[in-house]
Amino acid sequence: MPKYLYRLLVFSLLLSVVSVASIGVISYYIASKDIRKKVNEGNVQILLQNQMRMEQILKNVEMVAVQYINSSLVSDFLYDDLHNDDFQTINNLSKGLYNLHSIEGVAETRLINLEHDWMISNLGFTSTEDFPNQDLLSEYAKRPQNLFWLANTDSVLQANNIRLVINLPMLSSTNAAKALLIIDISQDALLSNLAQNTQLGSIYVLNRDREPFLSSSSTALVQPAILQKMQAAVDETGYFETDATAVNYRVSSYNGWSYVSIVSMEAITKDSKKIAFITLNACLVILILIAFAAFYGTFRMYRPIRRLFTMLEQFGGESIGFKKRDEFALIEERFSTLFSTGKDLQQQLRAQRGQVKEFFLLKLIMGQVTESEFSYKYETYGFGEKGKAIGVLALQIDSLEGTRYSDSEKELLLFAINNVVAELIPSDCILGTLLLDQSQVTLLLGDSEDPVELKGYFYRMAELIASKVNELLQLKISIGISRPFQRYTDAMDAYSEALEALKRRISLGNELILNYEDIETVNRNHVQPAASWSHFEECMVGGLKTGDATSAYEYFNQYASAILVKNVSFNDFQTLMLQLIIKIYRLVQQQGGTLDGLVGTKSVMIRFMKLNTAEEITAWFKTELIPPTLAFLQGRIDSQYINIAHQMVELIQDKYDQDITLEMCAEQFRFHPVYLSRVFKKEMGITFIDYLTNYRMNMAKLWLRDSNMKITEIAERLSYTNSTGFIRTFRKAAGMTPGQYRESHSRIHAGDSS
Repeated sequence: MPKYLYRLLVFSLLLSVVSVASIGVISYYIASKDIRKKVNEGNVQILLQNQMRMEQILKNVEMVAVQYINSSLVSDFLYDDLHNDDFQTINNLSKGLYNLHSIEGVAETRLINLEHDWMISNLGFTSTEDFPNQDLLSEYAKRPQNLFWLANTDSVLQANNIRLVINLPMLSSTNAAKALLIIDISQDALLSNLAQNTQLGSIYVLNRDREPFLSSSSTALVQPAILQKMQAAVDETGYFETDATAVNYRVSSYNGWSYVSIVSMEAITKDSKKIAFITLNACLVILILIAFAAFYGTFRMYRPIRRLFTMLEQFGGESIGFKKRDEFALIEERFSTLFSTGKDLQQQLRAQRGQVKEFFLLKLIMGQVTESEFSYKYETYGFGEKGKAIGVLALQIDSLEGTRYSDSEKELLLFAINNVVAELIPSDCILGTLLLDQSQVTLLLGDSEDPVELKGYFYRMAELIASKVNELLQLKISIGISRPFQRYTDAMDAYSEALEALKRRISLGNELILNYEDIETVNRNHVQPAASWSHFEECMVGGLKTGDATSAYEYFNQYASAILVKNVSFNDFQTLMLQLIIKIYRLVQQQGGTLDGLVGTKSVMIRFMKLNTAEEITAWFKTELIPPTLAFLQGRIDSQYINIAHQMVELIQDKYDQDITLEMCAEQFRFHPVYLSRVFKKEMGITFIDYLTNYRMNMAKLWLRDSNMKITEIAERLSYTNSTGFIRTFRKAAGMTPGQYRESHSRIHAGDSS
């Protein structure tokens, strides 16, 4: 196999393998990470739901217990010395106590008087000695909390119950409790409310000492490592992982219990393994397909190289064993031999001499050539006689209106003018010609050292050029002439002077030949916008906003005319027009569009800066800038009108029985009332007030026909302050009073029924 073919094939396969493998690994990593994140989020939500459900049960028990002890029966007799003969009082206390058993999960209740040594429980009225653990009662009474929950696996809590203890009285200035209310809740009842989800692991509830006492699984055992981390946890919520599990927890601020979700890492990564298997198979299939494509494509790409080698064998003079060598090394050898001959290089240099000369002049005009560099290459590129004074002539086409040419042919016309100038002026009188920024530039060599004679000579040459161009192409052109200069590096300043002279066309007119020295040298301040200009500008922008094409064009013409009549300079006119473009740009941007996209150019500003006359600028505004802007804004305005009018109609239909005004609509929709009135009238063909009145009258007709409501009630429902105004409006709309309308329609219904 040829060496380059082998390298190309190996590189294609290696690139494919690396790309597909990278995509597969990244895809698997992202998918597994997302799965773990989703599982974790699901556990957090389930944990929160279980906590809320569990605490709701406990709070219900607590609320009912507090209501019971605050009842007048309990507060009046709880602290009395009761005996068995106080049957009625004991019975009443027992009934309230037994009512607590109606609450979900309540297994046993006890009301204990510590001072008088009596207790009411499921066993009836007994002594406190019947309580299983007397020391526990003393401990409860000494606790500083008046209400607390106990949850542990101590034997004193029967069948792992959960206990609520309330020290009485709850509001007491002494520390020792006089009585106790003890309520035991069955863990089985709470366990039934604990969600079980095998996919998302098991849920455990830990007491204040972080010991598990409830579990959604069959066992309440928790790994010691998890319990150690839970003992050290200080945050109310958190997440951590052990070697084989992922743990989410929440610590309740209500009673200090901890709700823990424990999920096996194997269960979490189960779906990830499926994704890994699918991803691996997909990558293998893609690699196989790419391998076939790489083989086919590589051989196809190698065909031109094979043909090139066949040609080298035919013209090389001897057979070359290229299969044993690097193909491109051999090609390099052959081509280096081909391009090493001096004759070919000289021919190329002569063919490109004109372009190189024009490029060198362009660098000179742009100030990128030093004096010594230009002097060194002066003779190499065949420039004119050395040491003569030089002048720059900048030629621009005034306008293509009224000619047989179009704007798209402007660059071609400048190229033709450049050829005419190069042929018209003798080679010993010209340094060179080139095209630059919509201008044809000529560097003339003077025939005298007298500034006055040089000025006249340059002017005559400009007239000759203008006459010849008009004769051959029938074009209106203007020419700006710089001051004479001696140093080549002054060409950039001279070019600027010629362009500055051309800018005087704004006040002197077209078909102008003007020397820079003839320009008024008195410094002139920048023109400040007059009040009338600002008014015309604002009116034009307002016309664009409202989509009024006639107004926009009319005020633009007045704006441009008001500026030009002040005899401003071209730079001032250009600046003012640039400010107008910026305002239009902001207006379009506010409506979600871009001015560059509407006009269809890469940059509106760059296109604008290439315009050289006031006529070109105004024509560009009217033909290229304003029309697409108007079309875009009109489309936005139409859609906005329809939307606003539709919303106002919906408001009337929803709130016709309220006091609706344009001001209220303006406040809701954030538009001026006058604007809303105009939009509604334009879209609906009727004023806002008339539409509202007609809708209300239609509703009144409906009620008059199909209900027994009084006329005063109908007037009041339609927000009329008195029935007289309603009757007057109804008569105007229906041609009769509401009573007459109801009577006429009742006759119609009676006739239909008969």
